[in-house]
Amino acid sequence: MLQSKKISDLLIRKKFLTILLLICLQINLLAQDYMSTISTAMKQGDTRNMGVFFDNTVDLTFSDNTNTYSKKQALVIIQNFFNKIEPKDYIPQQRGKSQSNNTKFNIGSLYTSNGIYKVYMLFVIKKGNYLLKELRFEK
Repeated sequence: MLQSKKISDLLIRKKFLTILLLICLQINLLAQDYMSTISTAMKQGDTRNMGVFFDNTVDLTFSDNTNTYSKKQALVIIQNFFNKIEPKDYIPQQRGKSQSNNTKFNIGSLYTSNGIYKVYMLFVIKKGNYLLKELRFEK
C-alpha cells in the first residue's frame, strides 16, 4: 500500500509539472507573438485584439497631431479611424529593439481604401510583457 501511495504521488507530481510546463510554453508563445497579433489586427481593423497589448495610456499620432489617451479612449479613436479608412492590408517592414532602454519597435505600411499610411509602433516592457505605448499613422 505504501508503494502504491508513492506511485500515485509521483504520477500527480508528473501531471502537475507537465501542466505547469505547458502553461509556461503558452505564455512564452504569446509573449513572442504580440507583434504578429497586432499586425494581423491592424490588417483587419480589429481594435479588440490590438487592445490586449496596449499600455494603460497610449500616445496616438495622426499626421502631426499627437495626444495621450487612456487605453479605452485610444481603442475608440482607432476604431473610428479604421471605420473611416477601411484597412485592407498591413505589411510590417522593419522591427527592432533598443538595447539601452529595452523597447521594441515595428514600422509598416497600412493599405486602406483611403491610401497608404506609414505606421510606427513603440513597445515598452512592463511586468515582463511588451505593451504598445506609442502608435503613429502618417499618410
